[in-house]
Amino acid sequence: MIRVYKSPNAPQSLSTTKAYDGADVQQQLEDDHHKKCYLCERSLCTEFQIEHHKSQENYPALIQDWDNLFWSCGYCNGKKGKRFDNMLHPVAINIEEEIVQELNFTQKQASFTSTIQSDVHDETCNFLRRVHNGTNQNGIRTKREENFFEHIIGVVSDFYRLVFRYLSDSSTANEELVRESLQIDKECLGFKYWIIKKHPQLSITFANDIVWNKQ
Repeated sequence: MIRVYKSPNAPQSLSTTKAYDGADVQQQLEDDHHKKCYLCERSLCTEFQIEHHKSQENYPALIQDWDNLFWSCGYCNGKKGKRFDNMLHPVAINIEEEIVQELNFTQKQASFTSTIQSDVHDETCNFLRRVHNGTNQNGIRTKREENFFEHIIGVVSDFYRLVFRYLSDSSTANEELVRESLQIDKECLGFKYWIIKKHPQLSITFANDIVWNKQ
């Protein structure tokens, strides 16, 4: 999960209809979020939903509020529901800096720890753990949760391969492959951010490639 950008101009249908998911809303969110779920950063095609940062159930006055609408996958939207209404606002906060996001390949677990202590940060971390690690207290994922995590592992594994190739051969071609994988429309940038950030050489070489959506 990283900071996202949203156009400051609300789509017209939000003020002229009672719908929050008009075609203009869908198009603007798809463009702003580069066709990715703002929560898990997976690329979306037809499996998208309009997600309310503050849930419809608990905040009915914000159902058509442009600042409250985001591009999401059904998996994350279902996990979030009305249980996580106090998360970091992704437009206002550099989430990739304030939440350390890492994968443990051996234990098949994702780790999310905050660099800032607050209830909002804690809730965001708890939600991300729920999405990536599942909800079973015994650590057993459902089939859907397992498929989700295997996809995340695959994307991050591919990035590690590019990084290791670059570190063993710092050619321009290998550098560009890493740089391409860090573009804003790519998946799992939150995990990639901390891979880059924690390695001295990588953090220098690719410093300008991990500043997405900063204002």
